[in-house]
Amino acid sequence: MGKFWVHKILAFIVVVALAAGCSVTNHSINVDDSIDIATDTDDHSPFKTDEKNTVVMGTMSHSFKNVHFNEKGQVQPLQYNGGELSVDYSVTASGKAKNVGFFIFVDGIPQPYKLNTTDAPYEYMHIFELIEDDKEMPFTFVFTPVAGKKGETLHVSVSSIYNPGFRPDMKESSSYGGYHETLESGISLIFNQDAEETDFTSIVQQEVISKVEISTEPVTNELLEKYSSSKGLDTTALGKNVFTELLVDNEVRYQNFQVNKNGVLHVTFKMFGHPGVQYKNTLYINHNALTHSDSSSFETAITEGNVSVVKAEIKLDNLKDFSTFYVVSVPLNADDFPNDAILLSKTPSLLLYK
Repeated sequence: MGKFWVHKILAFIVVVALAAGCSVTNHSINVDDSIDIATDTDDHSPFKTDEKNTVVMGTMSHSFKNVHFNEKGQVQPLQYNGGELSVDYSVTASGKAKNVGFFIFVDGIPQPYKLNTTDAPYEYMHIFELIEDDKEMPFTFVFTPVAGKKGETLHVSVSSIYNPGFRPDMKESSSYGGYHETLESGISLIFNQDAEETDFTSIVQQEVISKVEISTEPVTNELLEKYSSSKGLDTTALGKNVFTELLVDNEVRYQNFQVNKNGVLHVTFKMFGHPGVQYKNTLYINHNALTHSDSSSFETAITEGNVSVVKAEIKLDNLKDFSTFYVVSVPLNADDFPNDAILLSKTPSLLLYK
């Protein structure tokens, strides 16, 4: 049947500071799947605060609508019968959380979609600016699945990104702070026929990736010590969680990184932790999936004692002077681990500026 999340809530906690802005980057996922964004206390934060100045600035929830249930009260999968699929959805938000964008993935592959009508353009992300607090906004995703054969059941994942339009300008701000956090919802999709081929030429394809290499390397004691100390986890707990690192030009970069006007940027994405979990990973620039030949995502599998590694080069010539870069990883076999929280993962947004 597949895991189904019908209702998610995102609570934003930001810091009231006696300064022109604030940096809030750390977050934790609670058992109710809410995300609390707390103050960043590492050396990369330009502001120092204390807990008494922390206030809740907004909440968000989003969910599938008009779903069907069986006699046991279980949610029934969606059905694909050809053509474009319409999926009813809704979002509710309050306070500072009312600017939101949505991604869709089918079997971990980025899914271009339209909003409400077949006449709308296909985009990887559509952005909403909600007006009223706590008022439900219904809408419809319209798309032809990018994957799926008759008889298959695949997972559809919907992920929101908070305030996707924000990007540091290196004058008033240099960090994304608590912006660009994600919140996931999902449902299964049964294919009663093959997904039809679709022309997505309305989307600007950013074929800027080259020399993609997928490999593994052994987990080192240094890596284990780093995460056990920073996350407060022992070796057993590390094996029940999934961790990622994004390196740019061979180093982990925080918040922003200045790049050349042309040439290439060397990026390395690493994933390790829970053995057996499989992911499809997609690189994004300005919320658009980067492509390599005919592929937009790269599959990795975590094995015990090893780190999954994706290396690639990004062409800098066509990048704008300011670009938002991150990697989204969608689990493919979360149902195999019903007792563990195997969720969509996004690296912190990194500003690439020339």
